[in-house]
Amino acid sequence: MIKQSIKQFFSRLSILLVVMLCLGLKSNAQQPLKVIILAGQSNMQGHGEMEKGEKGEKGNLRWVINNDQEGAYQHLVDENGEWSQRDDVFIHTWDKFNTIKTGKLSAGYGAFDTTIGPELGFGHVVGDHYDNKVLLIKTSWGGKSLAVDFRPPSAVSDSGYKRLPAQPKDTGYYYVQMLSTIHKVLDNLHQYVPEYQGEGYELAGFGWHQGWNDRVTKTANKYYEQNLVHLIKDIRKDLGAPNLPFVIATTGMKGWEDKDPRAISLMNAQMAMPSYPEFKDNVSVVDTRDFYIPIDDSPSKQFYHWNRNAASYLKIGEALGKAMIALKEKQAAKNIHQEIRNVASFDSKYLTPTPPMGWNSWNAFEKDIDENKIKEIADIMVSSGMREAGYKYLVLDDAWMAADRNEKGQLVADSIKFPGGMKAIGDYIHSKGLKYGIYECRGDKTCQNLPGSFEHEQTDMNSFAEWGVDYIKLDACFARKNGRLSSEDFDVYHQAILQTGRPMILSISDFGSGAWAWGGKNYGQLWRTSMDIYPRIQSVYRCAETSGGDGAIHPAFKGLWQFAGPDSWNDPDMLQVGNLKSTVEDKVHFSLWSILAAPIMAGNDLRSMSKEIKDILLAKEVIAVNQDPRAHQGYQVYDKDSLEIYNKPLSDGTTAVLLLNKGQKKSDLTVNWEQIGLSGPQNVRDLWLEKDLGTFNGSFTAKNLGKHEHLLLKIGTVGSTIVPGPTPIPEEKYTVTQEGTTYLSDIYYMLKKGNAPVVDKTYHGKPIKISGKKYSKGLGVKSKSEVMYRLNGKADRFQAVVSLDKSSPKGETGRFQVMVEEKFGGRILFDSGQIKKGKVKIDIDVSGLDFILLDFSGKKVFGNWGNAKVISK
Repeated sequence: MIKQSIKQFFSRLSILLVVMLCLGLKSNAQQPLKVIILAGQSNMQGHGEMEKGEKGEKGNLRWVINNDQEGAYQHLVDENGEWSQRDDVFIHTWDKFNTIKTGKLSAGYGAFDTTIGPELGFGHVVGDHYDNKVLLIKTSWGGKSLAVDFRPPSAVSDSGYKRLPAQPKDTGYYYVQMLSTIHKVLDNLHQYVPEYQGEGYELAGFGWHQGWNDRVTKTANKYYEQNLVHLIKDIRKDLGAPNLPFVIATTGMKGWEDKDPRAISLMNAQMAMPSYPEFKDNVSVVDTRDFYIPIDDSPSKQFYHWNRNAASYLKIGEALGKAMIALKEKQAAKNIHQEIRNVASFDSKYLTPTPPMGWNSWNAFEKDIDENKIKEIADIMVSSGMREAGYKYLVLDDAWMAADRNEKGQLVADSIKFPGGMKAIGDYIHSKGLKYGIYECRGDKTCQNLPGSFEHEQTDMNSFAEWGVDYIKLDACFARKNGRLSSEDFDVYHQAILQTGRPMILSISDFGSGAWAWGGKNYGQLWRTSMDIYPRIQSVYRCAETSGGDGAIHPAFKGLWQFAGPDSWNDPDMLQVGNLKSTVEDKVHFSLWSILAAPIMAGNDLRSMSKEIKDILLAKEVIAVNQDPRAHQGYQVYDKDSLEIYNKPLSDGTTAVLLLNKGQKKSDLTVNWEQIGLSGPQNVRDLWLEKDLGTFNGSFTAKNLGKHEHLLLKIGTVGSTIVPGPTPIPEEKYTVTQEGTTYLSDIYYMLKKGNAPVVDKTYHGKPIKISGKKYSKGLGVKSKSEVMYRLNGKADRFQAVVSLDKSSPKGETGRFQVMVEEKFGGRILFDSGQIKKGKVKIDIDVSGLDFILLDFSGKKVFGNWGNAKVISK
């Protein structure tokens, strides 16, 4: 009996300890941050006096606390009588002078450092209620109406603003500023919430206290109710939160004695919101007339600012907080919850931890862009679901700027296309929760002969930073006149961007000139691997081959995968999805870019996008392959007879596999597990169908793949050991590493444009013979051949004997050149000139050079680099 009792005791004790441990773990666990937005005009800014007032102390915050008979406000000061600070509630706001203020919630976050607004009472109510940390984002400006300043887009017209708000007087200007501020803070939570560790956040609610300017203006008063309906709907849409709890504090600042018809009309409009069917149990209104305190008991006679009485502001905030909690509880009872979101770039040393996704204007519109088109595209990126799918960057390509710089040498917008200027378009893009991208060129002119950035680098980067640019596409037209190597050119821009203090992604658009080799990752986050893409499937394939095959590098590398990763993305150019001949072609295009971990920049006209194209661009499981956090680029494991297989190991223990038929006839295509690092029975899932196909042992065969048809599969079991990728090519295989003689035919080239060289043979596979002498080493080439070799500063001399091959057409000429790094620098070390016959010996100094480029040009001619070698002493 005693033993049984002891056993029961320890059993119960064990259970109790487990429960206590679980409770302890729960209370200490990092929970998602609660983010609540407070917005409005001067009474949301807050004019409740803290220490004094024009009529004395009565009604200021210190007086309220000292005369607090019920002890309701003693928590607002600490044991030393100083204003207390909460460790679990934080705030981002600004004062009457637009000075940003952030920190732990305390008194002093009103319109002045000496005033409070509703945030203080609100923050204490919600902070006491939630175990989570809370961030209040307060966006408020004094003297602003809903009729003009805060007017939401849908209240103007079905298509939104007729002209983008560019100046404070413009309709909707403060709505745009409000939303762009909210998104900016959400993207940088770790800056405003100490010890934020990426635990995610919930948009928990929106509080609104505004109306004075609409109350005193007859025309504004009349339309307040419908404008407020539009405001609630637009805020929810632009924040991507369709059920966001919304609480409103009425404009009851004269109390129950206020009989002014406009005042009553406006309060009735505010109190009507919960009666709308779509707002039932997700919108609540606080009647604030009970919170009015007479002038005699207040620090001021400013009735429009609640007589600057701190108690009024505290009560408004507390009532809003309680109303918010009540709404949340109603929603929870109906199993309605706000999604937990993550900040993609949190605590990352990378600007692009995964390939950037967005939309670029060029493939859809070329130079025919304007403010209205970009506004419409931004709207559709939200309404179509693209933003939520990961498409964050909206990039304006060439032809946005005026033909001339201003008197300060600065770029300016084309005033016909963008009458509001480039900051206004950026603000609007940001208000939609998108990132702002812009185009420039490192030459003296852009590709459309508009002002380039050469010799204006810092000026232009400063302008971009002032406009709020997040992403710069830097083209290379006319850049060969700069006299700078690409690595030198991009270092100038990299340093200029750093000088601005604003993080901006640099997209290197240089026609695929080997940035993966010469260190593009030191300057930008992505680089082109190809020439321009066109709306033809063969162009798509050629661009893909530069990243995933041997289109731009030696075949031994199996593509550029080993040079890819966070802030190091190989870019085979923007998407032509939606511009190709068929959805079959569109789908294979999207699958290729996904498995190659390529930047996904849509390039179709979203305004006329079909459902089929939308479904392709929003294919969740296909996008997940591209955005996999392992950041491993896919690579070829099979390429024969127009049939290709790509493999991309994923972070969850599975691997993505693309089986593609580029040929004309239907074919079966089999992937064997040993090709992709697996063995035994494996689960196979079709990512386009989002359907499990079953378990297969040793291999999987795609049956009857037609022309341009493919399967994109996920193979393996989630949670398994990570599937290994291929072994990177060791440096000694593509770099001069030893003293003495290194034949270039014995190392792999790192860049190839045009025709690849044939090693130790002529281009046609015969022994190299120059002026009767045979060469066992060398390179056989066909005109339009550029190849880059890495010397790594280890070589002193380059030597070769060059001549046209006898297979060249009679009378034709060819030209051999050796350059430093690549063509943009224009640094020619050797130039044979046009030669028809005979040989030319080369013996040149290459000491200290990291790369040389061998270039052979002509019209369908063939040449030989006999005994091409470097000598290291």
